[in-house]
Amino acid sequence: MNRKRKKHRGLPRRVYVNHGAYYFVATEPTIDPRNKAAGPKKWIKLCALEDGEPAMLNALAAIIGSPITEEGSMPWCCAEFKARMLGEYTPKTVIAYGRHLDVIADVFEHFHATQVTTKDWADFLRARYAGKANTAQKMTALAGKLFRFIIGDLGLRQDNPIDQLDMSGYRTKVRTVLASHDQVAAIRAAALVGGHGKQTPNGRMLVCIIDMAYLCWQRAQDIRTLQESQIRPSPSGLVGGSVTFTPSKTSRTSGLVVEVTITPAIAAVIERARAEKRRRQVISSYVFAATGHDNAGRPYSAGSLVEMWERARERAVAQAAKEGRDFGPLIQFRDLRALGATDAASRGEEHAEIQKRLAHTSGKTTSIYIKRAIAKVSALDMDLPWTIQTGSE
Repeated sequence: MNRKRKKHRGLPRRVYVNHGAYYFVATEPTIDPRNKAAGPKKWIKLCALEDGEPAMLNALAAIIGSPITEEGSMPWCCAEFKARMLGEYTPKTVIAYGRHLDVIADVFEHFHATQVTTKDWADFLRARYAGKANTAQKMTALAGKLFRFIIGDLGLRQDNPIDQLDMSGYRTKVRTVLASHDQVAAIRAAALVGGHGKQTPNGRMLVCIIDMAYLCWQRAQDIRTLQESQIRPSPSGLVGGSVTFTPSKTSRTSGLVVEVTITPAIAAVIERARAEKRRRQVISSYVFAATGHDNAGRPYSAGSLVEMWERARERAVAQAAKEGRDFGPLIQFRDLRALGATDAASRGEEHAEIQKRLAHTSGKTTSIYIKRAIAKVSALDMDLPWTIQTGSE
Protein backbone atom coordinates (compact mmCIF):
# COMPACT_ATOMS: atom_id res chain seq x y z
CA MET A 1 0.00 0.00 0.00
CA ASN A 2 1.34 3.45 -0.89
CA ARG A 3 2.16 5.71 2.04
CA LYS A 4 0.00 8.83 2.23
CA ARG A 5 1.84 11.94 1.15
CA LYS A 6 2.56 14.62 3.72
CA LYS A 7 3.79 17.15 1.14
CA HIS A 8 3.12 17.93 -2.55
CA ARG A 9 -0.23 16.14 -2.48
CA GLY A 10 -1.26 17.49 -5.87
CA LEU A 11 1.56 15.76 -7.73
CA PRO A 12 1.38 12.42 -9.58
CA ARG A 13 2.53 9.28 -7.81
CA ARG A 14 6.28 9.03 -7.18
CA VAL A 15 6.88 12.64 -8.28
CA TYR A 16 8.50 14.97 -5.74
CA VAL A 17 9.92 18.47 -5.55
CA ASN A 18 13.54 18.71 -4.48
CA HIS A 19 16.19 21.43 -4.92
CA GLY A 20 13.91 23.56 -7.11
CA ALA A 21 13.02 20.78 -9.55
CA TYR A 22 10.50 18.00 -10.16
CA TYR A 23 11.89 14.48 -9.76
CA PHE A 24 10.45 11.06 -10.57
CA VAL A 25 11.54 8.40 -8.07
CA ALA A 26 11.47 5.00 -9.78
CA THR A 27 10.87 1.76 -7.87
CA GLU A 28 14.13 0.48 -9.37
CA PRO A 29 16.91 2.15 -11.40
CA THR A 30 15.45 3.27 -14.74
CA ILE A 31 16.98 4.71 -17.89
CA ASP A 32 15.75 8.16 -18.85
CA PRO A 33 14.98 7.92 -22.60
CA ARG A 34 15.86 11.60 -22.92
CA ASN A 35 19.41 10.88 -21.72
CA LYS A 36 20.24 7.21 -22.19
CA ALA A 37 23.96 7.81 -21.77
CA ALA A 38 23.47 8.71 -18.10
CA GLY A 39 22.53 5.10 -17.31
CA PRO A 40 19.89 3.82 -14.89
CA LYS A 41 18.83 6.10 -12.04
CA LYS A 42 16.28 6.00 -9.25
CA TRP A 43 15.95 9.80 -8.98
CA ILE A 44 15.27 11.20 -12.44
CA LYS A 45 15.01 14.96 -12.89
CA LEU A 46 11.95 15.89 -14.93
CA CYS A 47 12.34 19.66 -15.21
CA ALA A 48 12.90 22.81 -13.16
CA LEU A 49 10.09 23.89 -10.86
CA GLU A 50 9.78 27.19 -12.70
CA ASP A 51 9.07 25.35 -15.97
CA GLY A 52 5.66 24.49 -14.59
CA GLU A 53 3.49 21.44 -14.14
CA PRO A 54 2.66 20.86 -17.84
CA ALA A 55 6.38 20.47 -18.63
CA MET A 56 6.72 18.08 -15.69
CA LEU A 57 3.79 15.97 -16.90
CA ASN A 58 5.17 15.74 -20.41
CA ALA A 59 8.59 14.72 -19.11
CA LEU A 60 6.99 12.11 -16.86
CA ALA A 61 5.02 10.73 -19.79
CA ALA A 62 8.23 10.36 -21.79
CA ILE A 63 9.73 8.23 -19.02
CA ILE A 64 6.87 5.99 -17.92
CA GLY A 65 4.61 6.18 -20.95
CA SER A 66 1.18 7.74 -20.53
CA PRO A 67 -1.94 8.62 -22.49
CA ILE A 68 -1.23 12.17 -21.41
CA THR A 69 0.77 12.54 -24.64
CA GLU A 70 -2.17 11.44 -26.80
CA GLU A 71 -3.95 14.58 -27.94
CA GLY A 72 -7.66 14.39 -27.19
CA SER A 73 -7.36 11.75 -24.47
CA MET A 74 -8.93 12.55 -21.11
CA PRO A 75 -5.51 12.64 -19.36
CA TRP A 76 -4.32 15.08 -22.04
CA CYS A 77 -7.44 17.24 -21.57
CA CYS A 78 -6.93 17.26 -17.80
CA ALA A 79 -3.31 18.34 -18.28
CA GLU A 80 -4.37 21.10 -20.68
CA PHE A 81 -7.02 22.31 -18.23
CA LYS A 82 -4.39 22.46 -15.48
CA ALA A 83 -1.98 24.40 -17.68
CA ARG A 84 -4.46 26.91 -19.07
CA MET A 85 -7.25 27.35 -16.53
CA LEU A 86 -5.98 26.90 -12.99
CA GLY A 87 -4.10 30.19 -12.93
CA GLU A 88 -7.27 32.13 -12.10
CA TYR A 89 -7.91 30.24 -8.86
CA THR A 90 -6.49 30.56 -5.34
CA PRO A 91 -3.53 28.31 -4.39
CA LYS A 92 -5.79 26.23 -2.15
CA THR A 93 -8.26 25.63 -5.00
CA VAL A 94 -5.42 24.85 -7.44
CA ILE A 95 -4.23 22.05 -5.14
CA ALA A 96 -7.74 20.65 -4.68
CA TYR A 97 -8.57 20.83 -8.40
CA GLY A 98 -5.20 19.29 -9.24
CA ARG A 99 -5.97 16.25 -7.08
CA HIS A 100 -9.47 15.89 -8.55
CA LEU A 101 -8.16 16.18 -12.11
CA ASP A 102 -5.59 13.49 -11.39
CA VAL A 103 -8.40 11.18 -10.30
CA ILE A 104 -10.39 11.93 -13.46
CA ALA A 105 -7.32 11.37 -15.65
CA ASP A 106 -6.61 8.07 -13.91
CA VAL A 107 -10.18 6.69 -14.03
CA PHE A 108 -10.80 7.80 -17.63
CA GLU A 109 -7.26 7.02 -18.75
CA HIS A 110 -8.32 5.07 -21.85
CA PHE A 111 -11.15 7.42 -22.88
CA HIS A 112 -11.00 9.98 -25.63
CA ALA A 113 -12.79 13.20 -24.66
CA THR A 114 -15.57 12.40 -27.14
CA GLN A 115 -16.23 8.99 -25.61
CA VAL A 116 -17.26 10.02 -22.08
CA THR A 117 -21.04 9.78 -21.65
CA THR A 118 -23.40 10.88 -18.90
CA LYS A 119 -23.74 7.26 -17.81
CA ASP A 120 -19.96 6.85 -17.64
CA TRP A 121 -19.79 9.72 -15.18
CA ALA A 122 -22.79 8.44 -13.20
CA ASP A 123 -21.13 5.01 -12.92
CA PHE A 124 -17.92 6.66 -11.75
CA LEU A 125 -19.76 8.56 -9.01
CA ARG A 126 -21.58 5.45 -7.79
CA ALA A 127 -18.36 3.44 -7.68
CA ARG A 128 -16.21 6.07 -5.99
CA TYR A 129 -18.46 8.41 -4.03
CA ALA A 130 -21.56 6.55 -2.87
CA GLY A 131 -22.32 8.07 0.52
CA LYS A 132 -19.93 11.00 -0.11
CA ALA A 133 -22.34 13.56 -1.48
CA ASN A 134 -20.15 16.60 -0.89
CA THR A 135 -17.16 15.15 -2.77
CA ALA A 136 -19.42 13.86 -5.55
CA GLN A 137 -20.83 17.34 -6.06
CA LYS A 138 -17.38 18.95 -6.07
CA MET A 139 -16.04 16.43 -8.60
CA THR A 140 -19.08 16.88 -10.82
CA ALA A 141 -18.89 20.67 -10.70
CA LEU A 142 -15.25 20.47 -11.79
CA ALA A 143 -16.13 17.95 -14.52
CA GLY A 144 -18.70 20.41 -15.85
CA LYS A 145 -15.99 23.06 -16.14
CA LEU A 146 -13.59 20.55 -17.70
CA PHE A 147 -16.03 19.57 -20.43
CA ARG A 148 -16.94 23.20 -21.12
CA PHE A 149 -13.21 23.76 -21.63
CA ILE A 150 -13.09 20.71 -23.92
CA ILE A 151 -15.98 22.16 -25.93
CA GLY A 152 -15.01 25.82 -26.07
CA ASP A 153 -11.22 25.84 -25.92
CA LEU A 154 -10.23 22.48 -27.34
CA GLY A 155 -13.15 22.05 -29.74
CA LEU A 156 -13.25 18.28 -29.29
CA ARG A 157 -16.99 17.84 -28.74
CA GLN A 158 -20.20 19.86 -28.88
CA ASP A 159 -22.13 18.57 -25.87
CA ASN A 160 -21.47 18.49 -22.15
CA PRO A 161 -22.27 15.07 -20.63
CA ILE A 162 -22.54 16.63 -17.17
CA ASP A 163 -25.53 18.79 -18.17
CA GLN A 164 -27.87 15.78 -18.29
CA LEU A 165 -26.68 14.28 -15.00
CA ASP A 166 -29.21 13.73 -12.21
CA MET A 167 -27.50 14.63 -8.92
CA SER A 168 -30.60 14.30 -6.74
CA GLY A 169 -29.08 11.23 -5.08
CA TYR A 170 -26.09 13.26 -3.88
CA ARG A 171 -27.74 15.93 -1.76
CA THR A 172 -25.50 17.27 1.00
CA LYS A 173 -26.89 17.41 4.50
CA VAL A 174 -26.98 20.73 6.29
CA ARG A 175 -24.83 20.70 9.42
CA THR A 176 -27.19 20.97 12.38
CA VAL A 177 -24.67 20.96 15.22
CA LEU A 178 -24.76 24.11 17.33
CA ALA A 179 -21.82 24.67 19.63
CA SER A 180 -22.68 25.62 23.19
CA HIS A 181 -21.04 28.40 25.16
CA ASP A 182 -19.87 25.87 27.72
CA GLN A 183 -18.14 23.78 25.03
CA VAL A 184 -16.27 26.78 23.62
CA ALA A 185 -15.30 27.92 27.12
CA ALA A 186 -13.96 24.44 27.89
CA ILE A 187 -11.89 24.38 24.69
CA ARG A 188 -10.52 27.86 25.44
CA ALA A 189 -9.46 26.74 28.90
CA ALA A 190 -7.90 23.54 27.55
CA ALA A 191 -6.01 25.53 24.90
CA LEU A 192 -4.04 27.33 27.60
CA VAL A 193 -2.80 24.25 29.45
CA GLY A 194 -1.37 21.17 27.74
CA GLY A 195 -1.65 17.53 28.75
CA HIS A 196 1.58 17.91 30.75
CA GLY A 197 -0.09 20.51 32.95
CA LYS A 198 2.09 23.36 31.70
CA GLN A 199 1.15 26.43 29.71
CA THR A 200 1.02 25.78 25.96
CA PRO A 201 3.26 28.00 23.79
CA ASN A 202 0.44 29.00 21.42
CA GLY A 203 -2.51 28.81 23.81
CA ARG A 204 -2.97 32.54 24.40
CA MET A 205 -2.93 33.34 20.71
CA LEU A 206 -5.31 30.47 19.92
CA VAL A 207 -7.77 31.85 22.48
CA CYS A 208 -7.54 35.26 20.76
CA ILE A 209 -8.28 33.64 17.39
CA ILE A 210 -11.28 31.77 18.85
CA ASP A 211 -12.67 34.96 20.39
CA MET A 212 -12.19 36.98 17.19
CA ALA A 213 -13.88 34.28 15.10
CA TYR A 214 -16.93 34.33 17.40
CA LEU A 215 -17.14 38.12 17.49
CA CYS A 216 -16.60 38.78 13.78
CA TRP A 217 -18.13 35.60 12.25
CA GLN A 218 -15.39 35.31 9.64
CA ARG A 219 -13.86 32.08 8.34
CA ALA A 220 -10.71 30.62 9.87
CA GLN A 221 -8.52 31.64 6.93
CA ASP A 222 -9.61 35.27 7.13
CA ILE A 223 -9.06 35.43 10.90
CA ARG A 224 -5.65 33.74 11.03
CA THR A 225 -4.31 35.87 8.15
CA LEU A 226 -5.74 39.16 9.44
CA GLN A 227 -3.17 41.93 9.00
CA GLU A 228 -2.64 45.04 11.07
CA SER A 229 -3.25 47.08 7.92
CA GLN A 230 -6.85 45.85 7.87
CA ILE A 231 -7.50 47.53 11.22
CA ARG A 232 -8.48 51.19 11.05
CA PRO A 233 -8.79 52.80 14.49
CA SER A 234 -11.00 55.78 15.28
CA PRO A 235 -9.45 59.14 16.24
CA SER A 236 -9.87 58.22 19.91
CA GLY A 237 -8.50 54.67 19.70
CA LEU A 238 -9.50 51.19 18.54
CA VAL A 239 -13.11 51.34 19.73
CA GLY A 240 -15.31 52.89 17.06
CA GLY A 241 -12.84 52.07 14.30
CA SER A 242 -13.24 49.17 11.90
CA VAL A 243 -11.74 45.92 10.66
CA THR A 244 -12.06 45.29 6.93
CA PHE A 245 -12.48 41.69 5.80
CA THR A 246 -12.45 40.53 2.18
CA PRO A 247 -13.68 36.93 2.59
CA SER A 248 -11.27 34.67 0.71
CA LYS A 249 -13.98 32.20 -0.25
CA THR A 250 -16.04 34.81 -2.13
CA SER A 251 -13.26 37.10 -3.33
CA ARG A 252 -13.52 35.73 -6.89
CA THR A 253 -17.32 35.44 -6.96
CA SER A 254 -19.46 38.02 -5.17
CA GLY A 255 -16.43 40.08 -4.10
CA LEU A 256 -18.27 41.24 -0.99
CA VAL A 257 -16.24 43.19 1.55
CA VAL A 258 -17.24 43.31 5.21
CA GLU A 259 -16.32 46.24 7.42
CA VAL A 260 -16.82 45.26 11.05
CA THR A 261 -17.08 48.07 13.59
CA ILE A 262 -14.63 47.60 16.44
CA THR A 263 -16.59 47.14 19.64
CA PRO A 264 -14.96 47.15 23.09
CA ALA A 265 -14.96 43.33 22.99
CA ILE A 266 -13.17 43.21 19.61
CA ALA A 267 -10.71 45.90 20.71
CA ALA A 268 -9.87 43.85 23.81
CA VAL A 269 -9.06 40.78 21.68
CA ILE A 270 -6.80 42.80 19.37
CA GLU A 271 -4.97 44.30 22.35
CA ARG A 272 -4.50 40.86 23.92
CA ALA A 273 -3.00 39.52 20.68
CA ARG A 274 -0.65 42.49 20.42
CA ALA A 275 0.38 42.09 24.06
CA GLU A 276 1.15 38.41 23.45
CA LYS A 277 3.38 39.31 20.49
CA ARG A 278 5.21 41.84 22.64
CA ARG A 279 5.60 39.30 25.44
CA ARG A 280 7.09 36.77 23.03
CA GLN A 281 9.13 39.48 21.26
CA VAL A 282 7.53 38.77 17.90
CA ILE A 283 7.32 41.51 15.30
CA SER A 284 4.79 40.81 12.59
CA SER A 285 2.27 42.48 10.31
CA TYR A 286 -0.21 39.74 11.22
CA VAL A 287 -2.52 40.40 14.16
CA PHE A 288 -2.54 36.77 15.30
CA ALA A 289 1.02 35.85 14.35
CA ALA A 290 2.51 32.52 15.38
CA THR A 291 4.92 32.83 18.28
CA GLY A 292 6.81 29.52 17.98
CA HIS A 293 10.53 29.47 17.19
CA ASP A 294 10.09 27.86 13.75
CA ASN A 295 7.31 30.08 12.40
CA ALA A 296 7.43 33.21 14.57
CA GLY A 297 5.82 36.16 12.85
CA ARG A 298 4.02 34.15 10.19
CA PRO A 299 0.29 33.43 10.25
CA TYR A 300 -0.76 30.02 11.48
CA SER A 301 -1.32 27.57 8.64
CA ALA A 302 -4.73 25.98 8.19
CA GLY A 303 -3.32 22.65 9.37
CA SER A 304 -1.71 24.18 12.46
CA LEU A 305 -4.93 25.89 13.51
CA VAL A 306 -6.96 22.70 13.08
CA GLU A 307 -4.36 20.71 15.02
CA MET A 308 -4.31 23.19 17.93
CA TRP A 309 -8.11 23.26 18.04
CA GLU A 310 -8.42 19.47 17.98
CA ARG A 311 -5.80 18.98 20.69
CA ALA A 312 -7.52 21.50 22.94
CA ARG A 313 -10.86 19.85 22.21
CA GLU A 314 -9.45 16.43 23.12
CA ARG A 315 -8.28 17.77 26.47
CA ALA A 316 -11.67 19.41 27.06
CA VAL A 317 -13.46 16.13 26.28
CA ALA A 318 -11.13 14.23 28.59
CA GLN A 319 -11.74 16.74 31.39
CA ALA A 320 -15.50 16.42 30.94
CA ALA A 321 -15.26 12.62 31.16
CA LYS A 322 -13.09 12.93 34.28
CA GLU A 323 -15.80 15.05 35.90
CA GLY A 324 -18.49 12.57 34.90
CA ARG A 325 -20.30 14.74 32.34
CA ASP A 326 -20.90 14.55 28.60
CA PHE A 327 -19.01 17.05 26.48
CA GLY A 328 -21.53 16.76 23.65
CA PRO A 329 -20.87 16.62 19.89
CA LEU A 330 -17.33 17.27 18.68
CA ILE A 331 -17.70 20.84 17.52
CA GLN A 332 -15.42 22.28 14.84
CA PHE A 333 -13.72 25.66 14.61
CA ARG A 334 -16.11 26.68 11.83
CA ASP A 335 -19.03 26.22 14.22
CA LEU A 336 -18.00 29.48 15.92
CA ARG A 337 -19.33 31.37 12.91
CA ALA A 338 -22.77 29.80 13.22
CA LEU A 339 -22.79 30.21 17.00
CA GLY A 340 -22.18 33.95 16.71
CA ALA A 341 -24.93 34.33 14.09
CA THR A 342 -27.37 32.27 16.16
CA ASP A 343 -26.68 34.26 19.31
CA ALA A 344 -27.27 37.50 17.42
CA ALA A 345 -30.57 36.17 16.05
CA SER A 346 -31.59 35.14 19.57
CA ARG A 347 -31.00 38.71 20.72
CA GLY A 348 -33.36 39.94 18.04
CA GLU A 349 -30.86 41.29 15.51
CA GLU A 350 -32.28 41.83 12.04
CA HIS A 351 -31.79 39.00 9.54
CA ALA A 352 -30.42 41.48 6.99
CA GLU A 353 -27.73 42.64 9.42
CA ILE A 354 -26.71 39.07 10.17
CA GLN A 355 -26.52 38.35 6.43
CA LYS A 356 -24.33 41.42 5.95
CA ARG A 357 -21.84 40.31 8.63
CA LEU A 358 -21.68 36.78 7.19
CA ALA A 359 -21.08 38.21 3.67
CA HIS A 360 -23.85 36.11 2.14
CA THR A 361 -25.50 37.07 -1.12
CA SER A 362 -28.53 34.94 -0.27
CA GLY A 363 -30.72 35.20 2.80
CA LYS A 364 -31.41 31.48 2.50
CA THR A 365 -27.76 30.72 3.17
CA THR A 366 -27.86 32.97 6.23
CA SER A 367 -30.86 31.04 7.54
CA ILE A 368 -28.78 27.84 7.41
CA TYR A 369 -26.24 29.42 9.76
CA ILE A 370 -28.90 30.27 12.35
CA LYS A 371 -29.15 26.89 14.04
CA ARG A 372 -31.88 27.60 16.58
CA ALA A 373 -35.52 28.36 15.90
CA ILE A 374 -36.02 31.92 17.11
CA ALA A 375 -39.49 32.47 18.55
CA LYS A 376 -41.31 35.54 17.27
CA VAL A 377 -42.56 37.67 20.14
CA SER A 378 -46.07 39.04 19.72
CA ALA A 379 -47.08 41.89 22.08
CA LEU A 380 -50.32 43.06 20.47
CA ASP A 381 -52.75 44.46 23.06
CA MET A 382 -56.22 43.10 22.22
CA ASP A 383 -59.48 43.63 24.13
CA LEU A 384 -62.64 41.54 23.86
CA PRO A 385 -65.25 43.51 21.91
CA TRP A 386 -68.19 41.90 23.72
CA THR A 387 -69.49 41.95 27.25
CA ILE A 388 -68.32 39.06 29.38
CA GLN A 389 -71.17 37.18 31.04
CA THR A 390 -70.66 34.63 33.80
CA GLY A 391 -72.96 31.94 35.03
CA SER A 392 -73.76 33.87 38.25
CA GLU A 393 -75.36 36.81 36.43
